[in-house]
Amino acid sequence: MTADTAWHKSACILCENNCGIQIQTDGRRFTKIRGDKEHVATAGYTCNKALRLDHYQNGGARLTTPLRREADGSFTPIDWDTAIREIAARLKAVRDTHGGESIFFYGGGGQGNHLGGAYSGALLRALDARCRSNSLAQEKTGEGFVDAHLTGGHTTGDFQNAEVSLFLGKNPWQSHGVPRARTVLKDIAKDPSRTMIVIDPVRTETADLADIHLQVKPGTDAWCLAGLLGVLVQEDLSTTPS
Repeated sequence: MTADTAWHKSACILCENNCGIQIQTDGRRFTKIRGDKEHVATAGYTCNKALRLDHYQNGGARLTTPLRREADGSFTPIDWDTAIREIAARLKAVRDTHGGESIFFYGGGGQGNHLGGAYSGALLRALDARCRSNSLAQEKTGEGFVDAHLTGGHTTGDFQNAEVSLFLGKNPWQSHGVPRARTVLKDIAKDPSRTMIVIDPVRTETADLADIHLQVKPGTDAWCLAGLLGVLVQEDLSTTPS
């Protein structure tokens, strides 16, 4: 098969920023990956994760077929129809023997893994099961609770335009949870009219760029936040001036 030398527009799926990328392909392989400078949100920015998408899709350790574990602990490759039929039979046996409430569904949610969430409802109903969870329960439950009570929905910080940016226990230089993270962080650090504050026990790359790094001791972050809230209330700073 001849490699496709044309550049195709796509997007990275490895975090919520979904950076715009362009790719060249050779069958299933991504032979070249670069940031899409025409992308309206990311303007050509990518982190190392986007540039390694071919490794995640075609790495040597990736499974290409279902594997059945045998009695001796070895694994035998089987086709998808066989795998689905055998899994369905075992789940039905668990339901019939112990009841659907004994089945706990974990899956769906997260970038690039939405189908588990979309189809889980039908599967749970078929198994008469009602217990479910996903990776967002570990990562986003607290954020979702705060968002729901403060704003009624999901919010994202506008760090590109903010005059003051506060990062609490977060290092966007590595985590890339901020769109165009490294570019935005460097822009904030270079602008004398903007302020970056980092509250983190660790001296991270983001803390190195910050105007203020409050290096709290581990376990004292709740006291730190309580103190900040106290100042906001005591000095009547919690309301917007008219």
